[in-house]
Amino acid sequence: MMITHLNLIPPERRQKLNRLVKLLLVKNILELLLVGMAVVSIVLLWGWLFLIDQFNSLAQSSMAIGREYASYNTDIRQINKITKSINEAAGGYLPITPKILEFISSTPRNIKITSLDINRQDNRLIITGTALTRTDLLAYQDILRQIPWLESSAIPTESLLTKTDINFEYKAKLKNWPMLRLTPSR
Repeated sequence: MMITHLNLIPPERRQKLNRLVKLLLVKNILELLLVGMAVVSIVLLWGWLFLIDQFNSLAQSSMAIGREYASYNTDIRQINKITKSINEAAGGYLPITPKILEFISSTPRNIKITSLDINRQDNRLIITGTALTRTDLLAYQDILRQIPWLESSAIPTESLLTKTDINFEYKAKLKNWPMLRLTPSR
């Protein structure tokens, strides 16, 4: 079977109709593109508005957190200052109680100590007291020379002029004791 096309439209009119069909096709394609671009731009606009809203709420919450934690930051700074002061104070720490107990246990019965002055700034020890006899005082001086954390020193000779009830003052330098650092008052 053979297909025959019968064309009753004149050729000029046929060309116009072909152009009109092509024009309608282009018009429909452009309408679809325009509707598609409108839908995409509406979606992008909604997305942009949503992101701006999220950004604003995030900025507000970060500002609120910043204000809320500012007091925590000042508390932490104060704690850090106190900790630093404690660490600096611990740098010159030396347990004195065992040394004083060693000193007390080495003191004979015939020696009465009236004052014990430990000056950590100058690393000096001053012992004042009364000895029953000169011999007790000289023996006590030898005992003090054997204490390892004291540098040997002599009792002043004017203390040795009396035979009994001798008032004395013994000055010695402290060995291997860290110097006491004074911190300025705040």
